[in-house]
Amino acid sequence: MGVFEAYVAGIENPGHRNRMEEILNWVMEQFPQLEPQVKWNTPMFTDHGTFIIGIDAAKHHVSVAPEEVTMTHFADRIEQAGYSATKGLFRIKWKDPVDYKLLEKMITYNIQDKAEMTSFWRK
Repeated sequence: MGVFEAYVAGIENPGHRNRMEEILNWVMEQFPQLEPQVKWNTPMFTDHGTFIIGIDAAKHHVSVAPEEVTMTHFADRIEQAGYSATKGLFRIKWKDPVDYKLLEKMITYNIQDKAEMTSFWRK
């Protein structure tokens, strides 16, 4: 877990802690080129200094924040997966399955779309 160890250890519910660890480990295994970081008390992944995705534990769900542009691009897929969403994030309830294919597509989209970006966030 490395950089995420203290964050994950702070999740009280053991089942939630294990689920969060599983998701974060999956991202690190699938996208080893991404840099894991904790900013604003949120685990996130960056590429060449630009934000790719944030994944945060909440009381009733995992929040996945890929930025508004990506949320709009994948709105139909997010809805099909059964996740509730705002303009900047979607929620995976602790009891619901993780749509790893959707996560993979979102992360890949952000890596490609932000390949030439020099700022942390899209402007």
